[in-house]
Amino acid sequence: MNGYEKRTQEKRDTIVKVAQELFAEKGIAAVSITDIAAKANVSRVTLFKYFGDKETLAKEAMFLWIELLMKEYEDILSSSKPFHQKLLGLLSTRLAGSERIGERFIHSTAWDDPEFLRLINEMTATHALPIIIQLIEEGKSSGNIDSLLNNEAILAYFSAFGSIVKNPEYIKKGREFQISMFNLFMGGLIKNWHQKMDTVYHTSNT
Repeated sequence: MNGYEKRTQEKRDTIVKVAQELFAEKGIAAVSITDIAAKANVSRVTLFKYFGDKETLAKEAMFLWIELLMKEYEDILSSSKPFHQKLLGLLSTRLAGSERIGERFIHSTAWDDPEFLRLINEMTATHALPIIIQLIEEGKSSGNIDSLLNNEAILAYFSAFGSIVKNPEYIKKGREFQISMFNLFMGGLIKNWHQKMDTVYHTSNT
């Protein structure tokens, strides 16, 4: 990569980073090309030259977020931590990822684009799903998860819990309620979860 290409890439990266921050804070609809250009310290012409329009930029911002999330998943899976700590790390990373992206961005009109949805589903199927399935299989082979449980049922269980924790009422209930819900979730999946709880909470507080 020569000097010009390097500067171009750095400028593109800056624009995407700024767009991610603004989209996460305000949502796509409330952010203009002018807002992004001003904060990224580039001209509107430059932004249009690199991305064409705001929708294309929004898609690239989302794809980069997902790629980063997948990398974090892979790092957790390849670590030497016990299975239940890997699962906890995966759940924490997923929730933190949603917070970074922002609910306004997640529920924006970009998701109404069939091509965008197709690409997101493709990335999920080819990257995220295999990672989660691998973790489930590791849990089964290590004896932490009942080997008779169907993987599709476990994935549905994950999805149901994800819907619960994203509900505003979950946050309002307070820490005691949240811990109880988490223990119900983990206890329904991991064998002898109550024996592992102290280790997990001690590790998370150190």
